[in-house]
Amino acid sequence: MVRFKNRYFVCEYVQENQEKEFSERDLLNEIRDQVQYHFGDFGSARIQFSFQVKYLNTVSRLFILRVARDYKNIIWNTLLFMNMFRGLPIKIKVLGCSGTIKKCEIKARRLLTKWVHKVLKYDMPNQLRTTIVRDYQQTQQILPQLTQ
Repeated sequence: MVRFKNRYFVCEYVQENQEKEFSERDLLNEIRDQVQYHFGDFGSARIQFSFQVKYLNTVSRLFILRVARDYKNIIWNTLLFMNMFRGLPIKIKVLGCSGTIKKCEIKARRLLTKWVHKVLKYDMPNQLRTTIVRDYQQTQQILPQLTQ
């Protein structure tokens, strides 16, 4: 029996208007539509069974994707060329690619910790501060569950 070999991407999205939040399903469908647009039926069929959004945090704008190792370039190129999300401008940065989700989890934790420390330096209302800290603590509990 042969195991499936995957690649995991740690990505961050930058959106000018933070008005609309979206779910993992929305992100998955939009990236699939972009693969269809850029690579046609061939690319869409290649990633269909292995492509998955493993984690999405709309506060820190980080997400983790899984795709089969052989087709990682299709997803990587699609993310680089993606500039619209449901009619809104968006830019996606690929922060890392790894063969194991554990390494992506470590990278996401490190990036999230840097982001929280950077944000908490600024003067902000206590309600926003507690929301950020609470979300950070929830994320620290969720990320290890990805590897189980």
